[in-house]
Amino acid sequence: MELAPGVHDLAIGASLADREMTLHPAAVETPRGPLLLDVGLPDGVDALAAALDGAGLSLDDAWAVAVTHQDVDHVGCLAAVVERTDAVVFAHEAAVPYLEGDEELVKSTDERPMAIDPVTVDVHLTGGETFATAAGPMTAVHTPGHAPGHTSYYFGESDLLVSADALNVADGELVGPREDATPDLPTAWESVETLAGLDVARTLCYHGGFVEAGTDRVEELLAER
Repeated sequence: MELAPGVHDLAIGASLADREMTLHPAAVETPRGPLLLDVGLPDGVDALAAALDGAGLSLDDAWAVAVTHQDVDHVGCLAAVVERTDAVVFAHEAAVPYLEGDEELVKSTDERPMAIDPVTVDVHLTGGETFATAAGPMTAVHTPGHAPGHTSYYFGESDLLVSADALNVADGELVGPREDATPDLPTAWESVETLAGLDVARTLCYHGGFVEAGTDRVEELLAER
């Protein structure tokens, strides 16, 4: 599904912990080729490639991956994608130790261990960086709380937000951070306040997908807290 010129929702069916779900990484067309926003679960390269084919793009042409955060459902196959494409990896500086294997994933436990194959993060972000895309400038917005260095991406000329897990969609409605999956909930809600300052009409969430909702709904969520 094309959400804005050259911005594609790559809806991918997946199974995690015996749960069936649909994940929503995105592909963004740029002057250098496709840039991916997250990639999916381990062993998900073929599903990612198929989703790109469906959008008229090729995984082999991807030149970069901009990581939203370190959770395994977002970066599980990142190392395999980099090995296949030699893509440049962008991530917030606070996420780098987890992606490079220097720190254990924050949601890994003895009962439910999680790990990814480490990758080198080529470009360390701090928030505010802008990428040239077919939909106009794409800006990295630091939205921590759900995970260290969590980053959302904003297309100001298209009034489109790719929120990753800073926001979610449940029963077709835009909702806030998931309490059961957010280690630092107060900071996550501060990040929602940051998103409320953007002019957004449409939002793609990694869990729940696309909705025609944005700033007005985010302000409602903050008022309802």
